[in-house]
Amino acid sequence: MRKSVVVVLLALCTAAPAARADFRSALGQYQAGEYTLARREFLRLAQVGDAASQHNLGTMAVHGQGGAVDLGEAYGWFSAARENGNRDASDQQLADLRAKLGAADQARAAQIVAAFGRAALEATLLPPSRQEAQCAGFKPPALRIQAPTPYSYDAREAGRSGVGVVSFTVGVDGLAHDQNVVAAMPAPVFGQPAVDAVLNSRFAPATFEGAAIEARSWTDIGFKLTAGVASIWERGILAGLKQAAAGGDLPSLYLYGVIALLDPALGESPANAKAIILEAAQGGNTDAQYWLAMSLAESRRCGADRALPWLRAAAEGGHEPARVALGERLLEGEPDDGRIAEAKGWFVSVIGSTNAYATKHAIAQLAASPRSTLRDAPAALRASATLFVKNVNFSQDPQTHEALAAARAANGDFKGAVAAQKSALEAAARLHWNTARMQERLTTWRAGKMWYGDLLAVPPSIAAGR
Repeated sequence: MRKSVVVVLLALCTAAPAARADFRSALGQYQAGEYTLARREFLRLAQVGDAASQHNLGTMAVHGQGGAVDLGEAYGWFSAARENGNRDASDQQLADLRAKLGAADQARAAQIVAAFGRAALEATLLPPSRQEAQCAGFKPPALRIQAPTPYSYDAREAGRSGVGVVSFTVGVDGLAHDQNVVAAMPAPVFGQPAVDAVLNSRFAPATFEGAAIEARSWTDIGFKLTAGVASIWERGILAGLKQAAAGGDLPSLYLYGVIALLDPALGESPANAKAIILEAAQGGNTDAQYWLAMSLAESRRCGADRALPWLRAAAEGGHEPARVALGERLLEGEPDDGRIAEAKGWFVSVIGSTNAYATKHAIAQLAASPRSTLRDAPAALRASATLFVKNVNFSQDPQTHEALAAARAANGDFKGAVAAQKSALEAAARLHWNTARMQERLTTWRAGKMWYGDLLAVPPSIAAGR
């Protein structure tokens, strides 16, 4: 399924076009003489291993496009591109270029290869082999009891089958919370029933060195109109996706990779399906980048934090859940003022979003963070305006109601905060959550005071065995 990059190289004089959306955008900027913009986009893709972008950075460095002529940088990018599969610079061209390098040039080239060559990428961001992925001591969450999956009325009326892919946190009690619809295909209507199923299911919690821990996970919930169908995917949908993906459409490439990974009936091996998603991610598709960040979220328990580079790439590309996740990562440990300011910028950037997951995370920080320099009550209130817009599937999420309550309380509307918190408590009771902290916040807001802390933390439930 993976497509080779279509390139044109004339003695290192032109940038190589490729059948990729973001790449095409950068190439268009290059051809229009907007070298600074083109270089910035090529660099963003080069840093996650896109070999064609690495090659083009070398081309631009040769000619001083978007910066000064730098033969050391050029040789470094050409060498990294070759290690990552691009061979558009011939052996002779590379030898001729190397002959022109001084000691300082060679050092710059070596730094680029050390950071972005194949060995570096395999150690820092590429998904590990199956053997390496088996982190010693870590066991991921596992489904224990699958809740019923009510079919979406809208989907049934339209006569459609589909799937919802949901990421979520599993607590030490085996209950799911903090869900995010990663994909709903072929239509958004499959997001809500998938969320309902996840929140009402029961899981065996993740363990690390034998102790139960809270951890992120994901699952797919399929919906079929007719029992016994081998695949939920209509042939026309798959044919269209494959054709568009073969033509270089990154969203289609990503979706086909996800479908192939979820549904063995398509005949793609898991390894090939993952390679398809990786290609879309390296080409600049932010959904694919976020998928990899999600899939590799627990990698830092086992050594290299492979998720962070993908998270930053997706955030910089505008992916809203990635933006709040990156902001939260910046706040871990003892962040300095610079990291706090950057994190706040990411949270503010999702104001106006109709993605309830991103919005509630932003509000939790802007309204209720213990760090006063991070709080921005007016921004939290503006963000709350879109919490339930196009997010029916989050109306039963206690945390979404709590985010609304916190935003109102931070702005002095304690009556509105109490009303929203009551809705949160009702939703939490239906899910058998431990509501002790939620009750504490309700009491505080009833007293006309603001509550500060981790708004999204969910303590273990006393009903964990249900």
